[in-house]
Amino acid sequence: MLRSTRGISTISLIILLFASGIVGAVLSYLWTAGYYVELGLKVPENTTTIAITNMTFPAENSAYFHVTVMNPTYSEADAEITKIALVGTEIGLATVNDTEPSIPYPLKRGESMTFKCNLNWGDLAGGEVNVTVFIRDGSGAASSYQTKFVKLEITDFAYNASITIKQFNITIKNRSDIPLDMSKVIIGMEEVPQNKILVNNQNITFPHRIPQNETRVLVCNWKLWNSETNTGTLGTTTKLIIETLQGYQAALLETFSDPVFLALSNVTFPATNTTQFTLRNHPQSPHGVNLSHITVTVDTQTYTVAAENTNATGFFLPKDSNITIFCEDSSFNWDTWKDKTITIRVYTTQGFLGKKEEFVP
Repeated sequence: MLRSTRGISTISLIILLFASGIVGAVLSYLWTAGYYVELGLKVPENTTTIAITNMTFPAENSAYFHVTVMNPTYSEADAEITKIALVGTEIGLATVNDTEPSIPYPLKRGESMTFKCNLNWGDLAGGEVNVTVFIRDGSGAASSYQTKFVKLEITDFAYNASITIKQFNITIKNRSDIPLDMSKVIIGMEEVPQNKILVNNQNITFPHRIPQNETRVLVCNWKLWNSETNTGTLGTTTKLIIETLQGYQAALLETFSDPVFLALSNVTFPATNTTQFTLRNHPQSPHGVNLSHITVTVDTQTYTVAAENTNATGFFLPKDSNITIFCEDSSFNWDTWKDKTITIRVYTTQGFLGKKEEFVP
């Protein structure tokens, strides 16, 4: 009697396992077929087809997303994944060129594969993103995903070149559902070093965390213009970018005022230890400047003219005007500098300068 009971139990177990397999297969079919039913489409017959069964867009890192693709058992044959793309009115069709595993990828009937798609989708955060998977010689798949709201915004940009060209302020706000870590501040093609950025009068280190719904005022001690080379952001339309470790950006396109152009002319060298020249503030300059000091460079030696030895120090020079500057200094020695080229520089408190190279006769 005991042997008979064991035999029946074994047979029952085999039957149960077989039945479970059939039920599982049916449920799997209905699950994947439901994808098409939800879209109002018929389940494809006699063709190779795939389905997107899962997607994840991690808000903590917008540099990638995951897509799980299934080749269901009712598919006609094995599938070859040829392309994965993000689709949207803002970006058009953006092909993912870097996936793990790499594409093209053979996907057998009844198999699934999760692809890590290395493409930054941060600009689409907070909206519904659409993903399309393409296959060779068959029916691809498309699906959508509602991403978390993430937005870092530049709410204000301020500078005043009539006071200084060595500083500007950027106000940013994290309007996201998650905290963000600021990692870079870029103006045009230049990255502002972190030791040149103050928050609440203190230097920061990157990454700098900005909690949800908080604001930061970045005081950037960084030149907007280089008068030595006449290069910089003044007089241009330049993009400001704040980058985060999570892959999101805040950007602002700013049109900067023109720089001040100062021109030196009419340099003369009297027999005594003096020199005289004219400094002009160009009529197209946006504003006047305050003269601070003067230097004369001969070979590798630079001499600073003391304030009491010139009429320039503290002088306000309006735009479209000029001043005749006198310098008298005992360190000037034309006999020693004869037949040499010297460089005269006139500095301003705003950071602009006028310079001229002159041959000493």
